[in-house]
Amino acid sequence: MPKTPKHWNYFLAVELELLGTARFVEFAPANYGCFSNEFAKLIVLASSEVDSIFSELCRHIAPQESAGKITDYYPILLNKYPRLIDCQLSIDRYQITLQPWQQWTEINRPDWWSKSYNKLKHERSEHLERATLEAALNAVGAQFLALQLFHHAVHGEHVSVDLSLRSTLFAPKAKGEFRGGAYWSYGDPFDHLLSD
Repeated sequence: MPKTPKHWNYFLAVELELLGTARFVEFAPANYGCFSNEFAKLIVLASSEVDSIFSELCRHIAPQESAGKITDYYPILLNKYPRLIDCQLSIDRYQITLQPWQQWTEINRPDWWSKSYNKLKHERSEHLERATLEAALNAVGAQFLALQLFHHAVHGEHVSVDLSLRSTLFAPKAKGEFRGGAYWSYGDPFDHLLSD
């Protein structure tokens, strides 16, 4: 049985809470603007974990660099993973595709980070309307992708977990290959970006 990757159990806990919100708000683009305290909590939990994972990942990739915040992570991560901003995740259960880092540039962060997480972290009571379903999905999706990058950088392999520990919602966008068996292997999250 594969060893459970670092950060994986925390991700599963956050994802389980996200999945629980689907009982009240259907995961669909038509509902992306719905906001709630529960989404606020999940955005802060997932984004804080992304921050933590990326900080650790940057120390591993470029130990000589000082990377303590998201603007510091950009050059290090994009140098190592130039297609990070193009990477897509699927939530097949709801026919949703996300691209959490699509808007990330040297000077701008994605909206779910700058307009949701940062506002909620510092002034939640004044910005609750920014705690949207769309931001929550992207934040937890970014957490899923961050821990996969971390695992690959540190261990030189893609995340593989026992079937009982697989993500309920997220998977890297696939080219259509079969996945299954006794273990669940997520494969390369950039695979869909490679030409055939």
